[in-house]
Amino acid sequence: MRGDQPLTSRLLKPILLDGETAEVADTRDLPFYLKALFISQPLHFGDYGGTPLKIIWALLDGFTVVVIGSGLYLYLVRWRKTRAVGFIPCRRARPEQ
Repeated sequence: MRGDQPLTSRLLKPILLDGETAEVADTRDLPFYLKALFISQPLHFGDYGGTPLKIIWALLDGFTVVVIGSGLYLYLVRWRKTRAVGFIPCRRARPEQ
């Protein structure tokens, strides 16, 4: 059985049927962790906002890839410069004695 509200439409309610008479013998609510799992499925799979929200998420994912790629590029450029010149340790102030 499923709920009739938008939030409860993803929740299931197990029922036990009598095999001989096909009548409902027992119903029970799901444990809290299964309710949380079923409610969070649309958020995980991204099927709660339709196509416009999926397009927005794709654009944001692309922006994230660009930021990570540019950071990696800057890191590699600096790493190559330090390898070419040699390691130059930074100068630290000596502690007063």
